[in-house]
Amino acid sequence: MAKLTPVSFHDLLRRMRREVVLSQAIFDLPVRNWFFPAKELDFSARHFSGRASTPVGPAAGPHTQLAQNIVLSWLGGGRIIELKTVQVNDRLAIPRPCIHVPNVGYNVEWSQELTVAESIMEYAKAVFLIEVLKATRGFGAFNGASGFASGFDTVYDISVGYDLEGIRSEKVTGFLRAMLNATPHFEELRRQLTGDLREFREIELPPSISHCVTLSTFHGCPASQIEAIARYLLEELGLHVVIKFNPTLLGFEAVRELLIDRLGYHHLALCREAFEQDLQYDDALEMLRRLRAVAENTGLSVGAKFTNTLVVANNPEFFPTQTDPYMYLSGQPLHVIAMNLMQRFREDLGFEFPVSFSAGIERKNFPGAVACGMVPVTTCTDLLRQGGYGRLPRYMQALAEEMRRCGVSSREAYVLAARGRGAAAVAETLRSVKGGEQVLEREGPRLIALANERPDELPGALREVATAAGLDAEAIVLRATRVAGRLNGREIVPALAGDTRYHAQSNTKEPRRIARTLGLYDCINCDLCISACPNDAIFAYNASPVETPTELLRLRPGRFERAPGKGFARRKAHQLAVIEGLCNECSNCDVYCPEQGAPFQLKERVFLSLDDFRAVPTLDGFCRQENTLHARLGGAEFLFVPELERNRAAVRGAGMRLDLQWEPFEVREGRLTDSGEAELDTALLWRMRTVWESIFSSGKPNMVNPDPQAVRAGKLAGGGMPAGDSL
Repeated sequence: MAKLTPVSFHDLLRRMRREVVLSQAIFDLPVRNWFFPAKELDFSARHFSGRASTPVGPAAGPHTQLAQNIVLSWLGGGRIIELKTVQVNDRLAIPRPCIHVPNVGYNVEWSQELTVAESIMEYAKAVFLIEVLKATRGFGAFNGASGFASGFDTVYDISVGYDLEGIRSEKVTGFLRAMLNATPHFEELRRQLTGDLREFREIELPPSISHCVTLSTFHGCPASQIEAIARYLLEELGLHVVIKFNPTLLGFEAVRELLIDRLGYHHLALCREAFEQDLQYDDALEMLRRLRAVAENTGLSVGAKFTNTLVVANNPEFFPTQTDPYMYLSGQPLHVIAMNLMQRFREDLGFEFPVSFSAGIERKNFPGAVACGMVPVTTCTDLLRQGGYGRLPRYMQALAEEMRRCGVSSREAYVLAARGRGAAAVAETLRSVKGGEQVLEREGPRLIALANERPDELPGALREVATAAGLDAEAIVLRATRVAGRLNGREIVPALAGDTRYHAQSNTKEPRRIARTLGLYDCINCDLCISACPNDAIFAYNASPVETPTELLRLRPGRFERAPGKGFARRKAHQLAVIEGLCNECSNCDVYCPEQGAPFQLKERVFLSLDDFRAVPTLDGFCRQENTLHARLGGAEFLFVPELERNRAAVRGAGMRLDLQWEPFEVREGRLTDSGEAELDTALLWRMRTVWESIFSSGKPNMVNPDPQAVRAGKLAGGGMPAGDSL
């Protein structure tokens, strides 16, 4: 099974610094696809004790596990970032493939693939790197951009599961305490910043990563245990708690009616037992009502997230190695189901509470979800589609259009104005607080007039009158937006099931396929696999086109024979490769590749370290250590050592040693290094040369060559490659 390998902190930082200068990108996301806020619009939202510059972010999932994922989400505009769920069992055997998003989404991947200790450091690395981006204004890429005085504010949510015993364990509780007090981990990272990275050692960092945790539980986890976990997180650890609810909470018949009868997904089979064994609706209401009192007693908050993915019967064509009979549905149909559950729950609970959301969010429905007063509104499935992280800024563009249509400049004013419910929301809010009734009698007419005529001024006026009356102005405005969101939902949610965008007939089209087989080189160069990969495991490199005959070398004792080989051809300059260790073989690149074949299986594979290279002897690929390229091709291992200043190179492996001339590239001599015979087509030597020149010695940064200029100048510190094996 593929094993994720975190990239070293210093290599990530070096690549960011150099790539934005040389390629106008960071981790392959072009600057043109970053989020640049409009100066006149305030998208910000309060999330528990923090304030974020936007209400959007990636949901806990494949986009928030590795440090580079999290940085990419931030560059796209994510300012409330849900870190991937951590649990006590951190040695999971996850089926491969595990993600399938041809239109709607399916997955069988639901927890972290790193150890808990690795997750701690990945999250610390991500926060540190984002603080570097803030301090340097994206290494200058944000210079001159309007709106960034307050556009950097970021909040991180942590997520844990899945049962009380696991969360109370020293491993998971230790993780939570590390998120609350991250200073020791930040200091460990500071110590790695030596030599050319010393300038970043004094970057100011927050004392903690997060004070909010989202609780994700197994299907079938009893209400009493969920409540006990929430109490533990609130009372023992002092964390704000968000409970992630499953869509099964809506009930089997209601979900069946929406999913199958109204939306038309007749090919999906619901699992009735999952609904029967899972948390029940009335129990969830009562639990949250009790937990509200617990949270208030601790000075914290408890909220709900709608929703987790929906359990459906597994399709073995998607997940042939999945041993359980289930897979998990996301995307368009889940949006309708989760929004209906969210609205029903808010209407029935009897009080306003923090609500976050993640189910089928994309550009077109994002403004409506924001209008429902939810914070954050997160996304996952949509980021697995063409464009990847670069899809996020479109969400904010869509929200900006709606805000301008409503004549407002802030998210708060937008929620109050979006469906004309601002006056009603303000009235309900003031009537619900002590002393508010008198404020409403005195200031109601003015506030109602503003709501109807100048809605952009309503939040400020509400703060003003609340402050004058001795009320908590921020709490009043926050409650008003939540009330308005609930009232807006009465109009927004019922229309969803009738919207053909969510119907099965509108979601049958799969990514384009052509009658051509993917090869090692020279694909159609659409680069869809790069953006579809959540881990930035696939990257492009430039190689000079070449088409040349090759030789089949046969070495026998005392004899060196040459015969015509199969030839070598690389006809395009633009080529693709895969970083082993960042690819978890989820297969999403296969879904989006127009050609027949999977990029993660067919393109050149390069390893982050020699240890990684040696750990998987069944995989072909390459790893560089200083002046030596380690290669494994067809199961045979080779050492390739160029000496360009002497116009030569040497290769050892597969029972032979070859001496090469570099220009023109040809074998001059060959001899056996052990008894027996050996055979090699020089096409393999051309592959080694290509990888050496175009990936490991390229002028374009990548994960195995993060700072080409520093390598050439010999300036690396704290991460230089050890000496290579001798021939």
